[in-house]
Amino acid sequence: MGAECCNKDCLKPSVIGYGVVAWLSSGAALGVGIWMLVEKNTYSSLLASLFYPVIIYILIAAGAFGFVFAVFGCAGAMTDSRCMLALFWITSFVVFAALGSTGFLALYYHDNMVRKDINIRQAINESETNGLKDTLDKLQEEFHCCGESNASDWRTIPPSCCPIKNPTSGSCNVSTAHDKGCDKFLLGSVGLNVFRAGWIALGLSLVQVLGLILTCCQYKALHDWNKKIH
Repeated sequence: MGAECCNKDCLKPSVIGYGVVAWLSSGAALGVGIWMLVEKNTYSSLLASLFYPVIIYILIAAGAFGFVFAVFGCAGAMTDSRCMLALFWITSFVVFAALGSTGFLALYYHDNMVRKDINIRQAINESETNGLKDTLDKLQEEFHCCGESNASDWRTIPPSCCPIKNPTSGSCNVSTAHDKGCDKFLLGSVGLNVFRAGWIALGLSLVQVLGLILTCCQYKALHDWNKKIH
């Protein structure tokens, strides 16, 4: 009975079904990566390293790669093509490796490097030359904070640091500025996004393991069947 369930015809529906699952899971990885790039990448320029954008781009690349090549799994199973199945196995392995490494990289970054990566004070000191003033203003307005630790990080406190401008001078000063620094808010935002991306990538990489096993079994079943009929 077990041998019968390992033949090519028995495995075919499973491989086709997995091809659909791989297509959907790759699309999910691609969607999460694009979402992080569009919605959650605003403040990556305030980080000292490239870990955060690299995680996003690997997630997008792996998702797009798997999304395009998942069709080979379905086509290979339906047409009994060992060539297509081999190509599908290779692409599944590449996606598995990319998502798995991205997941571990993201969780390592979340646990060990996010706090060290916050670079708001340097961005403030160079804001006149590095074009980050608008990003800093957006950060301070969104989280109702000022500077990295407090308003003293600024030589001239910008209006974005204050909920209400001083009515006499019309400018923002230490007494009217937000009393909380932005480092904790940026740390929480980036840290949460990286944590989510890490576990999503690891979860989707485990989906690929099933495909690697099924595709390998189907390839062997086709190989044995071809030997039997020739």
